[in-house]
Amino acid sequence: MRKNDVSKLLNRYLSALDEGKEPYFDADEIDFLLDSFEESEEYTHYEGVLFLGLKLHPGSIELKIRECKLYMYKENYDKALKLAHTITDTHNQDLDMVRLECYCALDQYTQALEYIEELIRGNCDYTEAIFEFIVPVLSDLEMNTEARDLINRGLILYPDNLILQDELCYLLELEGDFPEAIRLCNHLIDKNPYSNDYWFTLGRLHSMVGDFDKAIEAFDFALACDDSDIELNILKAYCLFMNENYQKAIDTYMEIAQDDESRERIKPLMAECYIKLEQYEKGYEIIKEVIRQEKQMIDPSTYINFIRCCVETDREQEAGDALLKAAEVFPENIRILSLLALTYLENGKEEMAMSVTDKIFSQLEKENEEMDGDLKTLFQKGQYFHFEGNLKKALQYYKKVIQIKEDTPYMHLQMAIAYFSLGDMELFGKHFRKTTHEDMMAYLKFTNLDPEDIKSNAIPKHIPPEDLVKEFLNNKDNNN
Repeated sequence: MRKNDVSKLLNRYLSALDEGKEPYFDADEIDFLLDSFEESEEYTHYEGVLFLGLKLHPGSIELKIRECKLYMYKENYDKALKLAHTITDTHNQDLDMVRLECYCALDQYTQALEYIEELIRGNCDYTEAIFEFIVPVLSDLEMNTEARDLINRGLILYPDNLILQDELCYLLELEGDFPEAIRLCNHLIDKNPYSNDYWFTLGRLHSMVGDFDKAIEAFDFALACDDSDIELNILKAYCLFMNENYQKAIDTYMEIAQDDESRERIKPLMAECYIKLEQYEKGYEIIKEVIRQEKQMIDPSTYINFIRCCVETDREQEAGDALLKAAEVFPENIRILSLLALTYLENGKEEMAMSVTDKIFSQLEKENEEMDGDLKTLFQKGQYFHFEGNLKKALQYYKKVIQIKEDTPYMHLQMAIAYFSLGDMELFGKHFRKTTHEDMMAYLKFTNLDPEDIKSNAIPKHIPPEDLVKEFLNNKDNNN
């Protein structure tokens, strides 16, 4: 049956409905119509045609399975599973996948596992396909422990299965085991060096551990396989930015096929690059347009960058207006509140500065209660108090990070510096000895410190209020 027959069948169906009649279709015609709906993702008449088919051909196994899938689409998994149990057809791959997905969605992994083991014992010829199907289902349901268990079982039977290895790579990334995920991803690339997905994954993994050179190299290979992926280009540009290749980042953004949606996303990112190149007028023009359009919720960092551009281009009044607007739009954002407090302090409004500072500390405590398990947030809070000179409070947050993830990068070094500043040499030595050579070298590179000066830089320096805002804005980790 040809594709141009779809419109004829559909017109016949709709015409009969308009006339109040029940049309007749054979089972193949019903299947053809339903397949066409699925291919085009047009489901307006799907249910009506399906139930017409079931009425005309009540014994059709395929239509009953489609009915199960319809209930699953509506997330009525109990009804789908109950119906699946009434279908007595054996060695039906689609039916077995329906049952297994229902078990997983109903949090009945034990039953799913027993069913898979039964298929294995029966020498089912599509067991490998079952593993390939159900592992991503478990991942989508965020049943990661169960997914990992099934991957392990599947790889024992099918050690060369690339789909299972790919899913394992994804889970390793979720677990934070980036070295092993990178090793496995390189293995997958060896098996299929022309896979855009594998190269993209490798680049993303390298970016997550801060190895931006390798990330960019991987993204270039991915782009050689498929250069149409906007997300890939944006992530490559981000890595170029983090690697301080700001002009190359701009060039990459400019190469992206700019539809309306991507153009709006790219504008603030390009502005940050211009700011790093000290081309503040260009940054100002771009962000001013973003703020003026207000097509979507503007990120706090966009306001911060705009304030920076205004200050650097002698638009003091516009900078002040933007700061007040940002504080109004984001009344709980700690970075914006910090800038507002410093501005009040610079202008001699100490009482207003103290009021805003109180809000900052209240917000930190509030976020601590709500996001106690967020490693990045806890680390940033610790750094904030460290910077403020409240080392004991900083250490409270650092300790929470260590409790959650002992090998968090830079964590032991940060604690060593804090204890050194407090004069506790015993705890300084304990955490300094746990600092890896890689962390130490990366920290020295990031802070532009000479190894001989590490001791003198251990105690946070006093920064005059008039320089604090600029130093904060110059830190790339506070922006892109």
